[in-house]
Amino acid sequence: MRRRVVKMRALIWLAFLLLLLSGCGTPGSEPQTSPPPQGDGWVELAPGIRYKMMEEGRVSLDYNPPLFTAEGVAKFEKFAQEQMGKAIKDEEKKYWEEEVVWAKRQHALWASEEMAVMVLEFATLSRFPLPLSDADRQALRAKLREIVRLMKQGTDPKSLPKPDLPPQLRTPDGGMVVGPDTFPILVQSLTPQSLFPSCSLAASAMPTTASPGAKAYAFAECGDAVIWGSTEAHTFAAAGNDTNSCHDSGWPASGCISVAYGNPGCRSSAYAGYFYSFSDLRLVSRRLASNSRCQ
Repeated sequence: MRRRVVKMRALIWLAFLLLLLSGCGTPGSEPQTSPPPQGDGWVELAPGIRYKMMEEGRVSLDYNPPLFTAEGVAKFEKFAQEQMGKAIKDEEKKYWEEEVVWAKRQHALWASEEMAVMVLEFATLSRFPLPLSDADRQALRAKLREIVRLMKQGTDPKSLPKPDLPPQLRTPDGGMVVGPDTFPILVQSLTPQSLFPSCSLAASAMPTTASPGAKAYAFAECGDAVIWGSTEAHTFAAAGNDTNSCHDSGWPASGCISVAYGNPGCRSSAYAGYFYSFSDLRLVSRRLASNSRCQ
């Protein structure tokens, strides 16, 4: 079994390398995952890419990689270059450079339906390295192709029924177990939300109310019927000589709260995010907030 797992991982990375070498710059289709709500300061820069201006010149980004287009990624690169021109610290410039590289890679991976299906197939079989029949593999590919088409058509997972893990796949502690005999049940139960779920994110940083100080909170929560993923929450607060920080990560939820009392020098920040990783095909969404006031 271990030899089969090692061989599958090698195939995944080989496929990913081939995808990057062959797919860059190919015009893409227009799909969707879970965009932030309209209004509330969010601006659509390009299909699948939104931003929100935060305090102190910071920018919060929200991505839906299946929606990426060649024109949209080029527009995002121009936007990133403008932000790099305003950046003071080298790490800020490096951040925007990395975001552009990531967006280009994601567009290359989503540019072709077959490419997306192949990556998701390798990722799924890496998660469940089982001896499968040709019929099982064909059924998996058909289901993944159906999901990819829904995403490229702009289907919002929130509008679809929530995934319900069949009892045959559940463990007493609430986990998931899949074997060769139950793999067809897993395939039948897969939905867009099984791979691309809608998660709730919240991040806020502000002064304290009862007395001078600063506080922050961050929460990320996703559905527990999803095959894989990770959530993160970070908060920091400082006021006078008091400091407080928190970091939490896990699945399907994480949360942090930090409070500091004192005066002067109040500041606080919050970060909430989630990501799903299939080989190098990642879906990421983040919320950021910062504060520099005591009252």
